Amino acid sequence: MRLPPHLSLSLFYLTSFAVLGVYLPYFNLYLEDLGFSGLQIGVVSALLPLCGVVVPAAGGILADRLGRRRGLVILSTWTALLAFLILLGTRSFAGVALGVTAFAVLRAPAVPLVDTTAMELSERGGPHYGRMRAWGSVAFILAALGCGRVVGLWGDEAVLIAAVVALGLNALAALLLPDDPARPAAARAPGGIRAFLRQPRVLLFLGACVLSQASHGPYYVFYSIHLERLGYPPLEIGLLWALAVTCEIVAMLKMPAVLKRHGTLATLSIALLLAGGRWVILAVATTRVPLVLAQTLHAATFAAFHVAAVTHAHRLFGEARRASGQALYSSATFGLGNVLGMLLSGAFHDRIGVPGLFVAASGIAVSGAVLVFAAARREQSASRGL
Repeated sequence: MRLPPHLSLSLFYLTSFAVLGVYLPYFNLYLEDLGFSGLQIGVVSALLPLCGVVVPAAGGILADRLGRRRGLVILSTWTALLAFLILLGTRSFAGVALGVTAFAVLRAPAVPLVDTTAMELSERGGPHYGRMRAWGSVAFILAALGCGRVVGLWGDEAVLIAAVVALGLNALAALLLPDDPARPAAARAPGGIRAFLRQPRVLLFLGACVLSQASHGPYYVFYSIHLERLGYPPLEIGLLWALAVTCEIVAMLKMPAVLKRHGTLATLSIALLLAGGRWVILAVATTRVPLVLAQTLHAATFAAFHVAAVTHAHRLFGEARRASGQALYSSATFGLGNVLGMLLSGAFHDRIGVPGLFVAASGIAVSGAVLVFAAARREQSASRGL
């Protein structure tokens, strides 16, 4: 059975981010239930972004050389499922670390490769990328809420079963993905990716992506803890998180009009400047109204930035390097950016506190905007042949 391409891609995003909706909020609770120390939990938590630094880029380069994106996605999702099954048979730190590492490595290439296919479909007149990707955000919310009830009924260990079910659905969804389009012969032998990456406009773009995600480090690591210290109950903390993801979904649906009006680089710079403002608000806010305002800005700081960056990478890297471009964007953003942001947040938390971390994050985001401005100037020079 084969679905229309846009439906199969939407289904893949839905099932893929359902996995994260189960894993990210609840897997650490399971590790705590196993009796792991805080350091051990931190090490296991870092494995997913650490594997995202190198593996997606390697997968994208391989896909461009072989011209077999769909096959690699299928291999990635099914082997990731098998790797996660290791966790059903071990309760030791070494065994869990091994299982999570194998799962993270094998899963990492899939989403950037599917992003490449989704962008090509959009380019050929299909639905905009953001409208397909938004289903992933919807699934994250629903999976997180649903798994919360499952864990409440059957205990923390139920997260493993829920994750296996979600991974199985994701592997089945991969089988329904559209075939890879035939590429002209000239596109089958891209020039050296290293030489391409030396171009300043490419380095500036990827650098801005690293800084954008790194600026989110204090938010992802300490936001809930910060709100708890301010006296907010768990329900309100959860609602603030849900508000951010809801705004993310709305923004993704509206991105075609935004990109048509502003273009990719201008959208990236606006998103980064708004991120700078968002982190300042979180540094000083204690009451509900500014906290709500800061969460609505997630529509810009994550959703608008991500869709604009995926679109820009698709155009910047060209037909011959499309999978490599999406994979390198993913490695820079969700790999290196996440790792730097989280590690630096942990390292400086005791020295400057959460408000200080958010002030620093604001500076990082604005620095990213400066890199985008420089990339835009390079693009203009390239277009004029200078």
